[in-house]
Amino acid sequence: MLSRRRFVSVAAASTALGFARVPSAAPATLGHKERVDRALLGREVDRPPYTLWHHFNKPTAEEEARSLVEFHQRYDTDVVKAMNDFDYPRSATGKWYEITPTDSPYPKQLETLELVRNGLNGEVYFIDTLFGPYFTAQLLLGAEPEYADRKLSENQVLVETSAGLGAFQKRNPQAWHDMMGAITESTINHINKAKKIGTSGALVSIMNATAKFNSIEDYEQYSRPYDKRIMDALSDSRLTMLHLHFLDESFIPQFRDFKSPVINYSVKTSGIPMSTMRANFTQTLAGGVDEIDYNSLTVAEIRRQWTAARKQAGPKYIITPGCALPKTSTPEALARLRQSLSA
Repeated sequence: MLSRRRFVSVAAASTALGFARVPSAAPATLGHKERVDRALLGREVDRPPYTLWHHFNKPTAEEEARSLVEFHQRYDTDVVKAMNDFDYPRSATGKWYEITPTDSPYPKQLETLELVRNGLNGEVYFIDTLFGPYFTAQLLLGAEPEYADRKLSENQVLVETSAGLGAFQKRNPQAWHDMMGAITESTINHINKAKKIGTSGALVSIMNATAKFNSIEDYEQYSRPYDKRIMDALSDSRLTMLHLHFLDESFIPQFRDFKSPVINYSVKTSGIPMSTMRANFTQTLAGGVDEIDYNSLTVAEIRRQWTAARKQAGPKYIITPGCALPKTSTPEALARLRQSLSA
């Protein structure tokens, strides 16, 4: 079976109060939350806020939460992104696309979020991790025997399932929209529960903003309405990140009206400079650090990357990699990003 964890490796609540009022000049040292608040507003900071993440793949909520809190404590991140490596429930009918809405598709993730909240003691913002409905459908299809039982590389699985989804959309449009509606409703149910726990939003990963998987017209018809519903459900959050995992420049206009405080993408894999994103979005931008070849980067090279990105993005900027860092990253390698802030 193609698990979410295996697939993810390659596809490698205070919101109603509004932002805190802060003076324009930054103190010598800011706390995590104030640093993030200032960056979101484009105000002066002692240094740009930063975060990074990679997958822990722990089997229980307790182990996952412990790993997340310890990761934050070790690397002194300004934002904690709670990874979500729990699988979406498969269809009970034997047909992968016959999905019904559920109260929450990720109950273990909700347990994880509660434990993370308790472990952080209110000192730092923490956000959930979710996939757009298209990628959830891709995972469900990828778990079918025709894909899971074959010796395919992970890239082949991505390519073949995207082709399978495209064919299914055209052949069974009503079944497609029923499935996507159910996934979207379930995800929004989960979002509402996560808000009550105290998350400051979610990183929502959109996988198919690229001609590799679909045309712009197909994205508009078969995916965009559901992605937008997810983002609308998070529109009152302080720190939701629209993560454009794969991104072609021609798809950028599809997301200009998405209500997301932060836009995150990979400069490395897209080839799109941060200046182009700034020309298209007024929100805070996050990214700039090469997540693909990260392990070979020196502290000085990492600093040059995010310094260049921030120069293009302006003050509304958060230092992050373009996506999750490799599972092979050692503690010493992971520490280089934090070290680059004062190099």
